[in-house]
Amino acid sequence: MTYPYVIAGTGAAGLSLAFYLAQTSLRNQKILLIDKNLKNQNDRTWCFWQKHSSPFEEIIFRKWQKIAFFSRFLEKTLDIAPYSYKMIRGIDFYQFVQNFIQKNSHFEFLQAEIYEMKENSEVVVLQTSQGEIKAKYAFNGLWQLPQNFERKKGYFYWFQHFKGWFLKTQEAKFEADRIYYMDFRVPQKEREVRFGYVLPFSSQEALVEFTVFSNHLLSSQEYLIELKNYADNILGLPNYEISETEFGVIPMFDAPFVSQKTQRIIPIGTRAGAAKASTGFAFDRIQKQTRFIAENLNKNNKIILPKSKARYQLYDSALLNVIEQNRISSEEVFSILFAKHPIKRIFRFLDEESSWLEEIQIMNAMPWKPFLQAVFENWKNRR
Repeated sequence: MTYPYVIAGTGAAGLSLAFYLAQTSLRNQKILLIDKNLKNQNDRTWCFWQKHSSPFEEIIFRKWQKIAFFSRFLEKTLDIAPYSYKMIRGIDFYQFVQNFIQKNSHFEFLQAEIYEMKENSEVVVLQTSQGEIKAKYAFNGLWQLPQNFERKKGYFYWFQHFKGWFLKTQEAKFEADRIYYMDFRVPQKEREVRFGYVLPFSSQEALVEFTVFSNHLLSSQEYLIELKNYADNILGLPNYEISETEFGVIPMFDAPFVSQKTQRIIPIGTRAGAAKASTGFAFDRIQKQTRFIAENLNKNNKIILPKSKARYQLYDSALLNVIEQNRISSEEVFSILFAKHPIKRIFRFLDEESSWLEEIQIMNAMPWKPFLQAVFENWKNRR
């Protein structure tokens, strides 16, 4: 049998695509989802801001209306209405989407490891631990941290990487309605972005994280040291118990993410550059990407990826250059952003939905020289 479509990987991208396809006429086709893992554990959390309701509103674990920013230059709490900052646990997302697909479509699930995917003019051939599988098209949502890969001249290959603890204190230490969005009180290093991040669930429970944006990862011991310092000495949390730990790595590549053009193997999610180069945020961008693919496939019978907006790629690359070349500290850049702009403008800018006027206002508030140097250097290095 040759499936019309195979979805490789049942993480955020693969399951999201299946979720939206299951709401179209394609739900009656035999579409196969493959993953080596059953996705039956709470292996991650996703956070995102939204102005409107999410298709996953019933599994939102927590939501907040206030965010706090801390640095040497600025301490500020912002009411983000009409936005909400939302958190979804991995296990809740997996179960919700899997149940929806099984009730509303003829899609099949297969637990298997994919060793290889190759295409010819007619089909995609997948070699798996359960044998050979053929499909007319394969959506590839599999991504793992690359060990050795070609780095194109003039581009930035950064990662958002973080370690977090789900912890409980004996005393009331958190404000349950306010997250610490970026806390630059953690020790800083040049050519990196380092900050603390706190998502409170009650006055005594929270997810506390140490987060880094950089072009290299840290040792396991360094994450532990920095996280413990943040919890113990900066937040001043006494006598806490750790119930779960979390570690993640998200690419912040500003280079074209897909280097090899294929006709029948279609990248999705992180593999298709859904993680924003300047922030690492991916979940809501994955929703927009996979919904776009599903709607176009249903309406036009064509597989089309949403086009990226070139000017935002320019902005992202300029920021990465400024930080990597140590033209301005990341702490100062983000302090200016949060000090001089309303949160709605910031969110629209980061969502790539801002107007030209808003973008000019944001750029005008920044020191011109380092960003112009960054733009020129990026252009010169990529010629």
